[in-house]
Amino acid sequence: MAADLVTLGLVCADVMVRPVNAIPERGKLSLVPELAMHLGGLAGVTAAVYCRLGGRAAFIGSVGMDSFGDHLLSSLASAGVDTRGVRRDPSARSSATVVLISDDGERTFLHHIGATAALSEDDVDYDVIGGAKVLHWGGPGVTPGLSGGPMGRIFERARALGVKTSVDTCYDGGATWLPLIEPALPHLDIFMTSLEEARHYTGQETPEAIAVFLRGYGVEQVLVKLGAEGVYYASEAASGLVPAHKVRVVDTTGAGDAACAGFLYGYNQGWDIERCARLANAVGALTVQAMGGAGGVRSLEQALELMEATSP
Repeated sequence: MAADLVTLGLVCADVMVRPVNAIPERGKLSLVPELAMHLGGLAGVTAAVYCRLGGRAAFIGSVGMDSFGDHLLSSLASAGVDTRGVRRDPSARSSATVVLISDDGERTFLHHIGATAALSEDDVDYDVIGGAKVLHWGGPGVTPGLSGGPMGRIFERARALGVKTSVDTCYDGGATWLPLIEPALPHLDIFMTSLEEARHYTGQETPEAIAVFLRGYGVEQVLVKLGAEGVYYASEAASGLVPAHKVRVVDTTGAGDAACAGFLYGYNQGWDIERCARLANAVGALTVQAMGGAGGVRSLEQALELMEATSP
């Protein structure tokens, strides 16, 4: 059966260490109570969480011929993600990140881009995409072979197949920003981003101004993730703020990627944008209560129970 959602871009092994409130002195050793490996990456986490909500997702990307690659494919398959579109690259190691997590859940990252660096438009399987409702790109800034013109062409072709298009941004360590995504914007239906990233990509300061900027390119729906403040949503029909749920924060890694899965699940069910944003907000709140981007989300029923809570 065809996937409703196809994600394209970054999947990586997250080696997570908690709590880390200070880096040991050079050459010294510190003991930590928690160290574990989890599924990570914008596109990988979104696909896995989408399946946990009851949807059907496929992932297109590249991993190495190594133990990290084995772990990533196993984790995706365990979540129910279709991995037919994954290329295994014998010349590179899989993408991986060391995540240092402080007591309050804040993260510091050391990322090895690995096999994802070679991912290109030639690797995109349109047989996988053609039956989907949405093609979602996770990773401008960490998918150099897709950024710019290639992603514009990929989205244009996906739309010609009747597939809606979506993107979730990440921090651009190369400080290129807008040129990474601008060719894709005229072919984009849904734009999801954090406030900090959006300020760099658009040059605008407020969520409202960011949405106006993006909708000027023809983007239909915008979701700006505000962390502890919740999420802001905007379309031609409606806009507003969904306040964050008050929960105990263990680890914020992947919360934004999981929130995208919530939004896209609602979108593919035909929900209005406010309800999609409320589900995104609830899924993000579940995610921060456990280690790893997909660890805190068990089911749609769990997310709906939190979403419908009278006091977010």
